[in-house]
Amino acid sequence: RFYARFFLLRKLSLPDWVMLLALTSTWSGAIFNYFVVHFLDYSHVNFHVCAYARIVRGNLLFIWIYRLNYIISLCLIKTSILLFYSYVASSHKSFHRLVHGMMAIVIITSFAMFIAAIFSCNPPSDAWSYKVFMNGFKGIHTKQCYDPSTLWTFNAGFNLTTDVFIWILPIPFLLNLQSINARRRLELLGIFSIGIMAIAASAVRLRVVMLWVTDWAQQGRNTTKLMIWSQIEPHAGIISASIPFLRPLFRKAFKRRDRQSPSPAAKLIPVLPPARMPIIPSPSPTLDSINSPFRPSPSPLAPLSPVAPEIPVGTTL
Repeated sequence: RFYARFFLLRKLSLPDWVMLLALTSTWSGAIFNYFVVHFLDYSHVNFHVCAYARIVRGNLLFIWIYRLNYIISLCLIKTSILLFYSYVASSHKSFHRLVHGMMAIVIITSFAMFIAAIFSCNPPSDAWSYKVFMNGFKGIHTKQCYDPSTLWTFNAGFNLTTDVFIWILPIPFLLNLQSINARRRLELLGIFSIGIMAIAASAVRLRVVMLWVTDWAQQGRNTTKLMIWSQIEPHAGIISASIPFLRPLFRKAFKRRDRQSPSPAAKLIPVLPPARMPIIPSPSPTLDSINSPFRPSPSPLAPLSPVAPEIPVGTTL
């Protein structure tokens, strides 16, 4: 996307830079996921209290960081898409009102969820406290921490709802765009329909979250699925949002192929005959030669004699 936008079009803009931040955040989430899985393995600690406490703290801490990163990634992806929509020239003011309104909803709601995720416990360090974690098994629940299940269920439902709205929003506009022909409109419609991949990923993740928050046993069964689909969802959004910008790459590739293999129309061009060799005169004298094409005339013409005027010079007419 950056190659096509910078080197081919020279039109890097704010949506591209926001998507770059989203990509960086999403890849950072993959690193956090690695440490979450790493600290899930407690088979080598032999239930030693100190080693087990270190494993629990590490796992809870990276889960807490990953949740914050996940909110930021999805917010940046949606904001980048909506910023691109705001640059689209449209005679319908309602289209831009919807875009700006959805952008405000995404940013404000994501910021609220981010703050709620940070202060899931008061102080926040209790979110990865080994003592608080173990007290939960004893039925002792701290009043400074709330159950995050409601937050993450709302987060998954919010992402699915906004994905559906964002990817459906430009479709009526493209169908009613009269400045381009019907074939081009259908091509753009097909490109933006790739967003169904992001919608499907959000729907599957919502289903996994609903299972994960059911009980402790379901958490054990679905933690891996939750981690996987939490990576698929933002990556699907980035890919779906970037494919429309790759059209200059395809045009360049097809143009290069056309240069290598000329079209059938090239055969209709008439082939010019080969150019005639220039006649170079011989450097030897050929005037007196018998075979010379420049032989002297056999009967040379006599020089012209002057003709007397019919009217005498000086006569007045």
